[in-house]
Amino acid sequence: MRNRLTGILFLCSSLSVFGQTVSDSSLTIVKHLEDIEVVQQRTASFVEQRPERLVVDMSNLQFMPKFLGTSDPIRYMQSLPGIQTNNESSTGIHIQGCDDYQTLITINGAPVLYPNHLLGLYSTFINSHFSTMGIEQAEHTGLMENRIGGWVDFSTHTSIPKRFGFNANIGLINSDITFAIPIGGKHALWVSARSSYINALYSKFLKSDGFNVRYHFMDFNLTYSGQLTDKDQMVVTGFYSRDKMRLFSDSEKTQIGFPWQNIVGSAYWEHALESGAWRTTAYFSSFDNQLEAAVDSVHVQTDEQFAVTGIKNRLTWSFNEALHLSAGVDYAHYLSRPLAFGIHGLAMFETQTTVPEMEHADEVSLSADLRHVVCRWFAYNAGVHASLYFYKKERPQWALDPRVSLHFMPAKDHAISLHYGMYHQYFHKAGLTGGGLPTDFFFLANQRFSPEVAHACNLKYVGTFYKKQFSISAEVYFKQIYHIVESTGNVLQVLNKRFTYDDYIVTGNGRNYGASIMFQRNTGIVTGYISYTLGWARRSLPGLEGFTDYRYAASSERRHDLKAVINAHFAKRWNISAMFVLATGLPYTKAEEAYMMNGKMVCHYSTYNGAHMPLYHRLDLSCSCDIIKTKEHELGINLSLYNTYAHKNAQFVVYRENFKPILGSGMSTIIPSISIYGKF
Repeated sequence: MRNRLTGILFLCSSLSVFGQTVSDSSLTIVKHLEDIEVVQQRTASFVEQRPERLVVDMSNLQFMPKFLGTSDPIRYMQSLPGIQTNNESSTGIHIQGCDDYQTLITINGAPVLYPNHLLGLYSTFINSHFSTMGIEQAEHTGLMENRIGGWVDFSTHTSIPKRFGFNANIGLINSDITFAIPIGGKHALWVSARSSYINALYSKFLKSDGFNVRYHFMDFNLTYSGQLTDKDQMVVTGFYSRDKMRLFSDSEKTQIGFPWQNIVGSAYWEHALESGAWRTTAYFSSFDNQLEAAVDSVHVQTDEQFAVTGIKNRLTWSFNEALHLSAGVDYAHYLSRPLAFGIHGLAMFETQTTVPEMEHADEVSLSADLRHVVCRWFAYNAGVHASLYFYKKERPQWALDPRVSLHFMPAKDHAISLHYGMYHQYFHKAGLTGGGLPTDFFFLANQRFSPEVAHACNLKYVGTFYKKQFSISAEVYFKQIYHIVESTGNVLQVLNKRFTYDDYIVTGNGRNYGASIMFQRNTGIVTGYISYTLGWARRSLPGLEGFTDYRYAASSERRHDLKAVINAHFAKRWNISAMFVLATGLPYTKAEEAYMMNGKMVCHYSTYNGAHMPLYHRLDLSCSCDIIKTKEHELGINLSLYNTYAHKNAQFVVYRENFKPILGSGMSTIIPSISIYGKF
């Protein structure tokens, strides 16, 4: 029996047509420093450097280099300092050494549990359906929900379009379309859909490690926005994403199926007060993942479900120009079945099925945050997040998380922030394989697996120079994490009798620390930025022999991470952009041998995460030409090259005969894409 981790090599170019009817084509960044709101619009500068939340206009992503005809928002975030570069097999967000599930990703405040398509080639977000993307890396207020990482929030369109419009993207891999439908003068619908059709054109080329590959994905978004009264607004959003992958040998003696799906629904009502606002949000989010495998006469099935339903209440109130209060009351109900497992047909085993019972848990949170502008050069945020967690009939667990931020502005264009925060998280995530396959599973915190806890602090400086032509930011961070989990299981061990996921879970602590710096040019013919992050994500797991005192690296650690993004306007109608990344290879555990003993699969490994993939580097180029450019209409063409010099970056490990490891790559060639963009 051999363990194969597979990758997919896509060799294609795509043609796309899309129109933008409901949003401006410039980058809009809104920042709040003290009590002043500053709005800046640029078409050349991608990033506004500042200590607080970054809000990005989604339409600006068209100026970034595209991949298979699409500018993906998750890949854009990975170009920012402090957010780890990933390879082609993952679009997860790893902020300052944290795992992807530790970062909260939401649509209008409703969590999205698994925002990736196969191997991370795309995220599940259709750009044209959303107006802005908000990013908080480390500095959170008391209202930040219970996660120990960052927060990324996608906001849908809420303003009422003046007329009917649509955006369409037609390519050789997938197509998407978004309709903006005004209803009267105070109501509107946005409807988006995306579907792939890889199998129709590329089925003959989709082979990997002796397997034929069939794959399909789809995304649907529906948003209603209504201005009920002068002070009341309601927004309802629905999201559905489904993937289905099948691998089979030429003889069809081996077949593997991976279907998984996300469902998210939310509705919020916002009421404007005399000196503030009140918002109530109800939401539902679920993730369902299955695996079906048949190897000769052996059949294996797994099933995992995780869902959360909740309601949020938020109050913002301004006592005066210098004193502002935010408060919240939240409730969430968790539903989890971590890993149901069944196997039959293996001669040495009896037919067996492991179906964990459905787990339930409840979480209640109270939060508050006070912002006080003391004087021109100093302000602070002081907040607290209190939570109470109920799991079955166990004794309730509670937490009281303080969060404090100090903001110093020694000069007009310079800011320094110092932040400390404590954070809890009441669920975990582990997995059986890597390679971008959706074999991870969620499970709830309990008395055996305590909630994850983090103490985080960071110091950041942001400054602009020479009439704001240049800016620089530098940050130092440290995060101590308790009760993290790691899975020592793998796909071979599911063949053992009475397999249960928690037999292969070890717990321990983590320590993330490092520094990042970014230099940016904001104006001129050539704009862009270069950033460098030096970071450690160390783990201490007493359950693994010899792995104490933070001696080994987390699976997502990249010690060095260098990124450069350039955008140039050499002529009125021409725009050229480039992105280069250079990063340390990811760590992995090298398997040495596997054999059967007394009816059990036994695997021997070298040092846990003791091996590293080779250095990762890649260059992407993009060129856009505006054929028509007016205030109301826009038409142009874009050519993008992904992995311009066709470097073969290692992504996974395949074990051949004699259990010899071979580094594999699912993306070893240049990937061109051609697209036509428009605004009508």
